[in-house]
Amino acid sequence: MKFHPIVLAAIFVIGIVPPLQAEDVLQNFSGMLWGAPIDDFRDLRKSASSGDIAYYKRDQDFYSIGGVTLPDVVYGFFDGKFFAAFMKVASVKSFEQIKRHLDKVYGPARAQLRINQTIYIWDYLDVKIKLKQYGDRTDGKLAFYYIPLSVKAIATRPDQIHEKVFELEDGPPEYDF
Repeated sequence: MKFHPIVLAAIFVIGIVPPLQAEDVLQNFSGMLWGAPIDDFRDLRKSASSGDIAYYKRDQDFYSIGGVTLPDVVYGFFDGKFFAAFMKVASVKSFEQIKRHLDKVYGPARAQLRINQTIYIWDYLDVKIKLKQYGDRTDGKLAFYYIPLSVKAIATRPDQIHEKVFELEDGPPEYDF
């Protein structure tokens, strides 16, 4: 059976699209380079801080993933360097749509069951993606972490790691901010 060159080219392009999407979060989040100093970003306003970690928002920023638009992005900076992005997921339907998309792009998630939440985790080289679903609420949270800085941030806060973690799959426990 012979394939037309255009069909072969389409199959090739479709086959490489997920890795190209994945490459985007490896280097940056929405154009913001991981590890870049806060001075590199404009129009950020501080929304909270705790120790060496500060959280910022930028008016009218949003993030689109898997056909879902998430408003109100919060950017995390550790020691003045960009290391995390957080977004609220407003509904169960949006949560499920985002999870399907992440499973498709990054492969099946690892899952953890905590006392009041389930956390789905994807590791992609230096980036960790977490999708949290709270047991008693319909909303959730999507977070992207730049691992080299998030490990340092966690190391400065050992007093906050007291929550019991129940593993759904093998692997080391994950701690969160």
